[in-house]
Amino acid sequence: NNKNFTLPDSTTLAEIDSIIIKSACSDDDDVHKDSALSELRQLVDGESSLLARSEQSIKNLRNSCQTFVFDVCSAVPRKNLQGMSKMDCWKQVPSGSSMDAYGTLPQSFITQIGEHMLNLVQALESLASDQASLTLANEVMGGIKQVSLPAWEAFIAASGMLGDDNVADLLMNGDTVSYLVLENAALEDEELDEEVTEDEKRSTAFCSAWLDVVGLAVTGRILEETMRFSELSVKGSEHLWADLNYIVNIFSALGVTGHPHPMLCHLKSLASLAEDELLELIAKRDKSNQLEHAMVSIETRIALLRGIPV
Repeated sequence: NNKNFTLPDSTTLAEIDSIIIKSACSDDDDVHKDSALSELRQLVDGESSLLARSEQSIKNLRNSCQTFVFDVCSAVPRKNLQGMSKMDCWKQVPSGSSMDAYGTLPQSFITQIGEHMLNLVQALESLASDQASLTLANEVMGGIKQVSLPAWEAFIAASGMLGDDNVADLLMNGDTVSYLVLENAALEDEELDEEVTEDEKRSTAFCSAWLDVVGLAVTGRILEETMRFSELSVKGSEHLWADLNYIVNIFSALGVTGHPHPMLCHLKSLASLAEDELLELIAKRDKSNQLEHAMVSIETRIALLRGIPV
């Protein structure tokens, strides 16, 4: 006889009664009894699950659905950001033409991303208008931010940072780096008006959650592509500043907590920061601190792209 206690995928009350009776009345050794009763205590205390495999299957399905919706919502930004690092504009030199006097405007690839983010608000609000469907959707929104993490992991890889595996997660969480950036325009969490109904609160939470993860992914990809530049001329820096300033304003208009991300604003500042100020910033960083060491890697990369010896 096999004396090992095996936890089934599903257990009825009658089966649990049977296990208790057999454990108490059988001639098996005390170790077997203790093991069986221990497993039952774990079930009662919530330390184990009656439907472990089924729960894992549901989690996998939830993750697949989240990834699918995310891929649809982020398809336009992802397409427009492909090849951003290889654009010739980053190496451009001033032409001396009269057009330069009018300043540098944001480029079409970034304005298309901005237009998509604004249109996404309307699409999400339309989905959230059905309260029955919204109630079901909100039940599977747990852990949704993880769909944005690959973009930040790619950013870490492109910047050449060395450190723990959680650096990407730490940087993605804007609160952890807000005190390290030169500029921070991120919206803080605000309480909703008391007159807002519960249905409106659920709708707002749903839309904000998806705008947040798409915004995080867009930010991560912009940071990644910037780290992959081969050069950043004076005119190229002007292009980068104009593009980042535009998308920062778009994220501000969305009104989502935590956006625009502090790292996006910081990158914009680095694009126009005077050479001596950038070198001073890098020199003052505490490199023994994990986050500050990561910031040094980013700032040093930008300095080298701009032709500033570090």
